[in-house]
Amino acid sequence: MSSPEIADPSARPVSRVWTVVALGVLAGLVAIVWQRGWLGRLVDHEELVAWMREDGPAGPLICIGLQFLQVVIFAIPGEFTQIAAGYVFGTWWGFLYSTIGILLGSAFDFGFAKAVGRPVIERILGPKRLARIDRSLQSRKGLVAMFVLFLVPGMPKDAASYAAGLTALRFPVFVVVSTFARMPALLLSTMFGAVAYDGDYESMAWIAAAAAAWLAVAAYYYRTRRTG
Repeated sequence: MSSPEIADPSARPVSRVWTVVALGVLAGLVAIVWQRGWLGRLVDHEELVAWMREDGPAGPLICIGLQFLQVVIFAIPGEFTQIAAGYVFGTWWGFLYSTIGILLGSAFDFGFAKAVGRPVIERILGPKRLARIDRSLQSRKGLVAMFVLFLVPGMPKDAASYAAGLTALRFPVFVVVSTFARMPALLLSTMFGAVAYDGDYESMAWIAAAAAAWLAVAAYYYRTRRTG
């Protein structure tokens, strides 16, 4: 399978209007999160749970919105919001709401990068991080490498969503590959939250052990694919 080609920023001029709009939206999101003090709440389990327990449709919409935010503002660790989703809504509803939010966030990252172009994304991610992701996306196996990048826990998935927008990769392909690759870790997170709500410590231990084993195997596979 061929690799997704990195687009030449000079080959596709970016509209200044779209650049300003995209930067304005991102700056607005960051400003709202900072001004309202949400950043601290996003890493506090009790705050997250209280937030998601709003009555009616507000709870699920808040859950989706929080997952969206943690993908767009990639400094926020997603495990906190995903475990909280499982704790409040159970494994499968938490998984569904989280998937929707993460899909929307990934789509935003991809489209934002398309709108603003490489120089802006390089400033946001840093040239070294962007170069590392570029090398992964341009590896011999292409989409397989991207799938593994999104599959392995601890990898810069959200930053990779921005970087993928700079490639010639088609949006539907990116959405399908990145979403399915995220699902195992996401399901484990919501499952862990659900059994934590039930106080099932034995299941929590088994899930944590399974996650650790899977992380070790996935990390080993990723390392061997890079060096092989």
